[in-house]
Amino acid sequence: MEPKFGIWEDLPVRWAPGEAWAFINGEWVRVHSSDVGFNGREIDQESFATLFGILKTLPATAFQARPDR
Repeated sequence: MEPKFGIWEDLPVRWAPGEAWAFINGEWVRVHSSDVGFNGREIDQESFATLFGILKTLPATAFQARPDR
């Protein structure tokens, strides 16, 4: 499963079960995936880009432990 685009606590997030990253103060920070999963909202990639513009690329370590990647 590819990480989903989302919004959580008014922040842009990328989320997959077991891992989530939020863009906080100009940096991607790993956050608790359950909190994002329960309290965030999935949005499509186009809406994500419209809301948040161009963001830094996720860190190279993001979502690397996923066997389906």
